[in-house]
Amino acid sequence: MTLRVTHRKQPVHASVSDSFFVISLDFELMWGVRDHLTKEQYGKNILGVREAIPRILAEFERRNIRATWATVGFLFCESKDELLQSMPIEAPVYLNPKLSNYSYLHEVGQNEQSDPYYFGLSLLKQVLSCPGQEIGTHTFSHFYCLEKGPTNEDFEADLHSAIAVAARRDIPLRSIAFPRNQYEAQKLAICARHGLRVYRGNEHGRFYQPAPGEQQSLLRRGFRLGDAYLNLSGDNTSGVVSEFGVRNVSSSRFLRPFSHRFAPLDVMKLLRITRSMDSACQRGTVFHLWWHPHTFGTHLAENMRFLNAILDHYAKLRDTGGMNSCAMGDFDV
Repeated sequence: MTLRVTHRKQPVHASVSDSFFVISLDFELMWGVRDHLTKEQYGKNILGVREAIPRILAEFERRNIRATWATVGFLFCESKDELLQSMPIEAPVYLNPKLSNYSYLHEVGQNEQSDPYYFGLSLLKQVLSCPGQEIGTHTFSHFYCLEKGPTNEDFEADLHSAIAVAARRDIPLRSIAFPRNQYEAQKLAICARHGLRVYRGNEHGRFYQPAPGEQQSLLRRGFRLGDAYLNLSGDNTSGVVSEFGVRNVSSSRFLRPFSHRFAPLDVMKLLRITRSMDSACQRGTVFHLWWHPHTFGTHLAENMRFLNAILDHYAKLRDTGGMNSCAMGDFDV
């Protein structure tokens, strides 16, 4: 079997035994954080996305990097009227109402010009204009699959709305990254029925297993933080396997944003990533890096410097080891 890779001027076919460098970004603006942060608390990061995305895209284009932008369906809408018309007939009901983004529609403006926190169609168009970029889905409403309240029928309705609003922009959806990395077998089967063929699974350690928010203990969070700097869970590179009709291009590493507090450890954080990339190249597996554009919304210079160091390392592996840059949808084979 061969995998179609289109990051060069002419498509090439690479054996699935080759190694792959995958990037996915969860594009969500305020919809991804509103359950625990307000515009007053996090607005600077959200507005900073408008500078971060062009900078990221410029580096991707300069280096022929493919990436998947898993986009919340609300962001496909040009206006509040279009958003309201695109909603499912019935919104999901969470036991914790703060988790429902429908609870915040009253504070949403009329369009991107009046409300750059909740609308981002112009940014989506910038992504589409950059060669090699794939648009995936991050569900329609930033749907949480493991939280108490919503049903499988609610998820299917949400997914139907996400696919429909993307289709209005002539954007086919092939891949999905689940909000808060919450997923289960029944949700994967629903994705397969609706034509989504690739998803981003979690790292393999037990502290990375899909879980609702109430189970995200300080111990789990502390382990994941430590794992960003020390090898606590292995290299997290793997092959691509099919599960319930959907292919799992599992995560290898979340790209944690710059922090003054942890800046002295950035060398360790970079080494943790590049060693895993080396392992993928040596073993013929996938290294999958992901992050949110809004985490680059502040300290952009520092975050871009760190990202460029990773991309420089990829370029070396591409030139010396044949590593390929792929979007998640490239694995729909």
